[in-house]
Amino acid sequence: PSMTVESAHDSSSGFASDVPSYTYSGTNMSTFKGGMRSDASDSPFELNSRKYSDASDSPCETSPRKAHRNFTSSTPKQPNHYNAHDLNMHYRMSTPSPLSYRSSSSMGTPSSLSQKSQKSQYSHSNTSSQRHHPHQHPPQTPSSYPQTPVISYKNPAYEYQLDKHMEQIQYNIKRIELQEDCHVTKQSKYRHHKPSLFDLITDDVIVKIFSHLSSDQLCRASRVCQRWYRVVWDPLLWKRIVINSERINVDKAVKYLTKRLSYNTPTVCVIVEKINLNGCEKLTDKGLHTIAKRCPELRHLEIQGCSNVTNHSLFEVVSYCVNLEHLDVTGCPCITRISLTPQIMQQATAHHLRQIYLRTLDMTDCYALEDEGLQVIATHCSQLQFLYLRRCVRIGDAGLQYIAYYCSGLKELSISDCKKVTDFGVCELAKIGTNLRYLSVAKCDKISDVGIIQLCKHCTKLRYLNLRGCEAVSDDSMDVLARHCSKIKSLDIGKCDVTDEGLCVLAQNCPQLKKLSLKSCDAITDAGVKFVAKSCRQLQQFNIQDCHLTVDAYRTIKKYCKKCFIEHTNPGFY
Repeated sequence: PSMTVESAHDSSSGFASDVPSYTYSGTNMSTFKGGMRSDASDSPFELNSRKYSDASDSPCETSPRKAHRNFTSSTPKQPNHYNAHDLNMHYRMSTPSPLSYRSSSSMGTPSSLSQKSQKSQYSHSNTSSQRHHPHQHPPQTPSSYPQTPVISYKNPAYEYQLDKHMEQIQYNIKRIELQEDCHVTKQSKYRHHKPSLFDLITDDVIVKIFSHLSSDQLCRASRVCQRWYRVVWDPLLWKRIVINSERINVDKAVKYLTKRLSYNTPTVCVIVEKINLNGCEKLTDKGLHTIAKRCPELRHLEIQGCSNVTNHSLFEVVSYCVNLEHLDVTGCPCITRISLTPQIMQQATAHHLRQIYLRTLDMTDCYALEDEGLQVIATHCSQLQFLYLRRCVRIGDAGLQYIAYYCSGLKELSISDCKKVTDFGVCELAKIGTNLRYLSVAKCDKISDVGIIQLCKHCTKLRYLNLRGCEAVSDDSMDVLARHCSKIKSLDIGKCDVTDEGLCVLAQNCPQLKKLSLKSCDAITDAGVKFVAKSCRQLQQFNIQDCHLTVDAYRTIKKYCKKCFIEHTNPGFY
């Protein structure tokens, strides 16, 4: 029976009508030679509605579909009909859309009721004609009643294909929309912003990422897009200004940045607390003058290697930036002192108004600094806690005497490579007392046991002591150091006249040693090193370069000091 149904229908019986032509609505469609549509007023949508409404008729009615099926079983197939294979292929290629079925065959509408009445009338006339003329050919089916196979749209396979098709359409629509967003038309003047994953990041996260950039890099990032421009100028990113470039005109950069960051106060920039201009050789007094005038809340200033900076501009900075606590002028050869401006000095009547409340001052490699300048510094910076004067070769015992007298709260002091310092200066430093925790007198070859013994007796809370190159220091200093400074953690006695005896006393009384350097101590042997390894097992760094030791001593250190990093020059050690 299925074969009979398939052979009884052609391409015009409902399949072609699923693709309506709105331009040629009156065109007759038939695969029979000379067959024309008798009702040209019927639209393709009405044909579909009649096709599907036939399934709802009563089985008692004699349908022209059944009459036609009975006729085809005894009548040879016309040459103009499709065979079963062609009809199936046509069904697959032109499956009707369920939208037309839903729109035209809804229950209870007047169109569906009128179509049922027309179909019943046609069924009655067709049955009567077959009864009176049994030997005549059956009348051709009018175009108002297309002969189509009953198609079930509840087929799961068809619904699955339809869902997949809709998903593909939605995906194509999204892809086209993205392409349209990113597409640049010929009439457009600027490129549209291309969507990226970076757009999904919130502004708070971007601010944290940008916080690792220097100020010149932030300025470059602000030119990427409008969002970056807005994020870059977030006040949280400008609490510090960091520029470390030799090619940038720092004076103009500082002037622009401080003006741009003056949000609510046109003349001052209150959000900047730290400025780092290390290595900016083009920095001059003009740039420091801008900082002094516009950054009153400045707390931290670093200008290492700025050789064009002089005392005058530095006086303005420390005078107007009253909250300044950290000042680093390493490698500034023109700096000879730190003081207030003459105008401020004349206006200040009380002693506390003449004070500079610096906590940290680094004047390493300021070759022009002398004892007179150090006296001015000590007088005005009495609150100093960290002072570094490495390689200030012109200072001597007189300058240290001022430091010990005015800066009694000093915690760290470095006077390495200050060749003029003697035992007298070290004895003056001993007056600082227990506040001193860090002292470096490396390569001060005029210091001997006299100054070190006096220092160890008074500065009992020393944690770091560097005596490298002080060849006049011997076991006597080690004995006093071990008895009075038992909590010392880092000690450098390279090139000192220390033997195994002084080393054993030190190791026995200072078990908290973590860093020890015996570089170039010719009098040290395996016995002293082994005793240190067994007594100070918390050692983390042990320097035994240029010492006459054997592999056995090295293995002993490795055995007892598990986490110790050993510095040596013996290729036989492994």
